[in-house]
Amino acid sequence: MLFSMSLLVPLVFTSTAASQSQEDLDTIEEAKEEREIARERELSAESEIALLEAEDIEVVAALEAATSLVYLQEAKEQAAQQRLNAALEAKVVAQESYLEIAQDIKALEERAVAYAVESYLGLSDQRAEAWFEADDATTAAHKIALLDFVTSDTNDVLDRLKLIQEERDSLLSAASYAEDTADLITAELEEVRVELEAKRALQEELKRELDARRAHWDSVLATAVREQEDITDFIVAEEERIARELEEARRRAEEEARFGQISESGWVWPGSGAVGSGFGMRLHPILGYARMHNGVDSGCSTGDPIRAATEGIVTIAEPYGGYGNTVVIQHVNSISSLYAHLNTWTVGVDQYVFTGEQVGTCGTTGLSTGPHLHFEIRVSGVPVDPMPYLP
Repeated sequence: MLFSMSLLVPLVFTSTAASQSQEDLDTIEEAKEEREIARERELSAESEIALLEAEDIEVVAALEAATSLVYLQEAKEQAAQQRLNAALEAKVVAQESYLEIAQDIKALEERAVAYAVESYLGLSDQRAEAWFEADDATTAAHKIALLDFVTSDTNDVLDRLKLIQEERDSLLSAASYAEDTADLITAELEEVRVELEAKRALQEELKRELDARRAHWDSVLATAVREQEDITDFIVAEEERIARELEEARRRAEEEARFGQISESGWVWPGSGAVGSGFGMRLHPILGYARMHNGVDSGCSTGDPIRAATEGIVTIAEPYGGYGNTVVIQHVNSISSLYAHLNTWTVGVDQYVFTGEQVGTCGTTGLSTGPHLHFEIRVSGVPVDPMPYLP
């Protein structure tokens, strides 16, 4: 018949664990709420950034258009300047050409004017005189022809002079017009440039403001994302911690429950873990060959309490060969129990221990592959299967 000696202990532990678990869950819920708030900030920042990107595109387009207009106006100005330069060059050429022939023109003008006056006043008399004064008709004809040649040459000079003067005046007029036009274009372009520079300055200022706002919202976005990552890491760590603690609480609750159970013969489980290797022949995990396993192995963590399976007197508490740190308790009816691979022992030889009293802690001393309890029961020194004795 089985009965419990410590039913209240699991209940109190469960109540305390439940209270702590609820606090942990509340903390996780608060963290999740904070993560949602951070997510809202992230979405808000993304929305603001999207709006800023649209504004930024418009500003950049306006800046590009203004720059293109400046380039266009500058091209027009350059073309006008080229026209001005060409007109000024033509003016200079005309002036130089005029200066080169000015003296000749003056002489021709003087000759032409004097001769024209003379011809106008007495041309017919000269013709008559040439005819009557000549010795013969041939000579008279020659003199008259010479007079006609001089008159014709003079007319040509006058015509050529008139054409040169007209050309000079035309060039000077064209150069003056081109210069006036270029001055007008230059003034207009200067006004356009001033206006465009002001507009570009305004747009660049707006661009800087947009960049500053973008940097702000980028920072907000990065902070929100980082907060979410940090909170998520915290939540995951907390959930893992809670899971470990719940598993540990469950294991310890089972341990306490098992320690609270006593078999009909008055024995309790000495360790907290499940049996991993039973009594009987097995392949030794370290020696590598088959040999008799004189007890049972149960899993535990280093430092877990190991308890007396039933009351008795401690006969051994010391390192014991391949068993490592070992405690042996002598019970009634020539029965003894052995607790091996302990990390430490907490009792001394000849000490009387009660059922469930701690005699050591779980370890991995001696020939051991990891923390566990090797437990044996011997009757008159002969190992027997411990399982029938345990609850």
